[in-house]
Amino acid sequence: MRFRRVVGAVILLLMQGWSTTLAEPVVVMDDIGREVVLTAPAKRVVSLAPHLTETLFALGVGDQIVGTVRYADFPAAAQQIPRFGDAFSVNVESVIGARPDIVFAWQTGGTMRSVNRIADLGVPVYINEAPTPAAIARSIEALSVLVGVPDRGAALAAQYRDTLASLRRKSERPVPVFFQISDERLYTVNDRHLIGQSISWCGGRNVFADLAIPVPLVSEESVVAARPRLIVLTRVPGSEPSSWFRRWQDHSALSARVVGIDPNLISRPGIRMVDGIAAMCELIAAVTD
Repeated sequence: MRFRRVVGAVILLLMQGWSTTLAEPVVVMDDIGREVVLTAPAKRVVSLAPHLTETLFALGVGDQIVGTVRYADFPAAAQQIPRFGDAFSVNVESVIGARPDIVFAWQTGGTMRSVNRIADLGVPVYINEAPTPAAIARSIEALSVLVGVPDRGAALAAQYRDTLASLRRKSERPVPVFFQISDERLYTVNDRHLIGQSISWCGGRNVFADLAIPVPLVSEESVVAARPRLIVLTRVPGSEPSSWFRRWQDHSALSARVVGIDPNLISRPGIRMVDGIAAMCELIAAVTD
């Protein structure tokens, strides 16, 4: 009897070994063309951008995030995750100490030097960079595969694509729009920036679309000369409005409608950006009606 138990245990171990050997690795191409390979779906994740943290929670794996960055504040549960840095600096030692199976990072963020160090230390890194609002759907799918919930990712991506398509507006006379990012200096976006593309998607015309820099600094005089019919400023709900609201509203040389939009929706290239685009479309439609 004892011999049979020993033989059975050996057979079980061999079967487990074969199962591990035969299991296919998880392979995904990231957004800068690098192949990311995991031996199994990730269970411990570090997310180095707020929009990536939001997407992971939407995929139902928020409890697997062992570290994130400052301003990763949605949903509320994300605020309880340890912070390993911000958009400009990441504590590499803290990331490595968290023993992640994978690190998700954003190329546009200012942390690529730290991210490259993490990769050099042998931690798999997926670099995210969606060049268009539509490309965000692919990011959702890629993340879902790497964390082992591809069906959930496919469903969310399909829903995102359907909603985005429903928002598309074409106009023979696009509404001239000035989008202001900063409360102090006049930073805006060109047509290669995701926000600029969102304006066009909604039937608007970004008055600074043709500038060479994605986030250029412009002058008050150039804004007035562009004659926007809609001025959109970023404003977190519940916060005090920028002094520019009143300044633009009272400007003698302008007759534009001045409104605010939640920057957490329109500037984070994650799953909630489609809500930001919907808000932008509403603002533009209100001018055309």
